[in-house]
Amino acid sequence: MSPKQIEFSFNGNYSPQNIQIFRKAQEEDLEKICKFLGADKDQLKIKFQVFDTREGKQSADPNHSISRASARFDEMAIYRFWQKQDDPHFPHEITHLVAHKWGEPYSLDTELDTWDNQKIKRKIEMLSTSFMQEGLAIAVDDIVFKRKLNEKGQGKYIDDWCKENIDKTPKLSECINMEGFGKFENKIVVPFSASFSKFLILEFALEKYKQMYCQIKEINTVLENMQIVKNIYGLSEEELLTLWKQLLFASTSNGTI
Repeated sequence: MSPKQIEFSFNGNYSPQNIQIFRKAQEEDLEKICKFLGADKDQLKIKFQVFDTREGKQSADPNHSISRASARFDEMAIYRFWQKQDDPHFPHEITHLVAHKWGEPYSLDTELDTWDNQKIKRKIEMLSTSFMQEGLAIAVDDIVFKRKLNEKGQGKYIDDWCKENIDKTPKLSECINMEGFGKFENKIVVPFSASFSKFLILEFALEKYKQMYCQIKEINTVLENMQIVKNIYGLSEEELLTLWKQLLFASTSNGTI
């Protein structure tokens, strides 16, 4: 992997061995993600800012997010809190950045929560909607890396989360835009976003998913976004959800159909 594709800045007490372990993990993950998503890794330049304290990460992160890792699209950077005893692999944020290069981004004015419970207003660069961004990243975690989704201390495959909460699962039209996405419990809407994205990719192929991903936007109305989905897949919301549920309950725990 060429240094031009991924750059690292380590902030904290990291030994040369720690640094090598972390670098190798990100390079391996990027290779697998690019292969699955059909991306040209030679066209990418990702920056990693790595911190050995959560406070360091939160302070440096432009949006001051409470999360351990955050992707920032405008600078194609990942801010990551990582200690040497932790698993260096966390492909989720890399998927966000790779997919961000699928199309032309748009600007979104929004209000963000911060680690210290403040509200900050930001104009952020976006592609797709938060529902599909999270759905794709977690779907790749599942399909490519066989990683479970952790919610409130519990780790389960996304399809298992959805099967257990199928009666609480919202309609796509209720959560495809950010306002709706934030109204549901994470353990319900986040696995749904991932399982539904996985279903679209595996059942209808990646190219259609890319078309849909790049055309829907938070600045569109829900009706506009749902019409885009219908135009691309040729099926109504009800038909897509019915097929998703049928395949969901015919799948194994890790989602293999």
